Amino acid sequence: MSAPGKYSDEFRQRAVRMVFEARREGGGQPEAISRVAEKLRVHPGTLQHWVERAHGDEQTQSDEQTQSDEQAQRDERTPRHEQAQAFDATTITESDPYEAGVQLVEFGALDEAQTVWGTAAEAGDTEAAFNLGVLLVRRGDLDEAATWWRKAADAGDPDAAAALGMLLVQRGELDESEKLWRAAAEAGNTDAATGLGRLLVRRGDLAGAETWWRTAARAGDTEAATGLGVLLEKRGEQDEAETWWRTAAEAGDTAAATGLGVLLVRRGDVAEAETWWRTAAEAGDTAAATGLGVLLEQRGDVADAETWYRSAARAGNTDGANYLGRLLEQRGDLADAETWWRTAAEAGNTTAANNLGQLLVQRGDLDGAETWWRRAAEAGNTTTAAGLGVLLEGRGELDEAVRWYRAAAQAGNLAAAAGLGGLLEQRGALDEAARWYDAAAQAGNTTAAYNLGLLLKQRGDLDGAVSWYRTAAQAGNTSAANNLGVLLEQRGDLDGAESWYRTAAEAGNTSAAYNLGILLGQQRSRAGS
Repeated sequence: MSAPGKYSDEFRQRAVRMVFEARREGGGQPEAISRVAEKLRVHPGTLQHWVERAHGDEQTQSDEQTQSDEQAQRDERTPRHEQAQAFDATTITESDPYEAGVQLVEFGALDEAQTVWGTAAEAGDTEAAFNLGVLLVRRGDLDEAATWWRKAADAGDPDAAAALGMLLVQRGELDESEKLWRAAAEAGNTDAATGLGRLLVRRGDLAGAETWWRTAARAGDTEAATGLGVLLEKRGEQDEAETWWRTAAEAGDTAAATGLGVLLVRRGDVAEAETWWRTAAEAGDTAAATGLGVLLEQRGDVADAETWYRSAARAGNTDGANYLGRLLEQRGDLADAETWWRTAAEAGNTTAANNLGQLLVQRGDLDGAETWWRRAAEAGNTTTAAGLGVLLEGRGELDEAVRWYRAAAQAGNLAAAAGLGGLLEQRGALDEAARWYDAAAQAGNTTAAYNLGLLLKQRGDLDGAVSWYRTAAQAGNTSAANNLGVLLEQRGDLDGAESWYRTAAEAGNTSAAYNLGILLGQQRSRAGS
C-alpha cells in the first residue's frame, strides 16, 4: 500500500465524495468509509481522517451534503485530464487485473493500465489481452494491438478475433480478416457477423452476406439489419426490406431511417417518409436531410428545403449541394449556384458537374463547360456525355463527338443515339445511322423518329417514312407533321394532308402554313371549275 504522502489532493477529494455518495445509498458513515476504503485500497483510518479534515468535527449532516454537491459541481467543471494527472495510480495494486485496468483508464492513468493488462495478458488472460489491444489502438500503436488481439484470438477469444478482423480489413488483408470474422461469428459475435457480411458484399458473395446479416440482425444488430434491408431492396423484396429497415430505424439507425423513407416515397406514403427523414436528418444524416429537402421543395416549402439542402451541403453531401445549386439557379442566384455546383463537382458529383457545365455554356464559357463535362462523362454520366457530344459537334470535332455520342447511346441515352445517327448519316454510314435512329425512335425519341423518317424517304421507303413522320408529328414535331402532310398529299390523301398541315401551321410552322394555303387554293380552284 502506498505511503500517505503519495496520495494527491484530487484523490483525497474524490475519496471523500465517494464516502458521501455511499452514505446517501444507505448505511452510516463507518460502513461507507469501510466500503470506499476497500474499493480504493486505502486504510479506513486514513479515509476517516480525510473526511474529518474536509468537514470538521462540528459540521452537520446537511453541511456535508451541501459541500458534497458543491464539490460535485466543481468536479463537473474540472477537465478530466486534470483529474487524471492528479491521480496516483499506485493506489491500485492488488485488485483484479481487468477491474484494475478499467479503473486506471477511467482515471486517465493509461501507462499504468497498459502495464496491468500487459502483465495479465502475458500470463494468458485473453480478456486482458483484448482490452490491452483496445487501449493500444486508442494510443495509436496498431501493430502492438494486432499482436495482442491475435494472441487472444488464437486462444479462442471471439471479441479479439472480431477486433483484429476489423484492423486487418483496414490494412487490406481481406482473406485473413474473413477467416477471423467467420470464426468469431460462428462463436456468436454479432460484430464479426456484421463485418463478415460487409466483406462478403465487397467480394460479391451476396448470399453469404445475407446469411450473416440475418444472423446478426436477429440478434439485434442494427447495422446488419440495415445492410440486410439494402440487399433485399435491390432484389425487389420491398416488404421484407421495409421490415428490417423499420426495425433498425426504430432502434435509432439513421441509415435505416433514410432507406425506409425512400421506400415510403416510392409507394406514395410521403407523410411517413418525411417523418423518418426528419428524424434521421435531425440526428445528422445528410442523405436524409437531402431527401427531406426534396420533399419540402416539391410541396412548395422552398425556404425549409433550402435549410436542409444547405445543412447537408455544408456537411459535405454532394447531392445536397447539387440540389441547393439548382434551387439557387431557379431563383436567379447564379453566383451561389455556381459555387455549390463547383463544390459538389470537385467532390465527384457528376450531376453537379453537368449542371455546372450548362451554366458555363449559358455564359459562353465553352472551355470551362467542356472541362467539367469531360470529367463527368469519363466518370460515366451519360447525360453529360451526350452534352459533350453536342458541344464537340458544334466545334467541328466530329471524331470526338462520335466517340461521346456512341458511349452515351450504348448506355441508353436516347438524345445521344439521335445525335450519333445524325453524324453517321452525314458521313454516309446510312445503315448504322438508321439503326441508331430506330433504337432511339422505338424508345420514344421524337427527333430520332423524325430523322428516321427523312432517311427512309431518301431511300424510297415511303411507308416507313409515313409511319415515323406520324409518330414524331403525334409527339408534337411540326416539321414531321408538315412532311407527313406532303407525303399524304402526294398519295392523294388530301384530307389527311390538310389536317397535318393545319396542325403544324397552328403551331407556328411557316412551311406548313404555306403548304396548307396552296392545298386550300387548289381545292377552291377545283371546286370552282
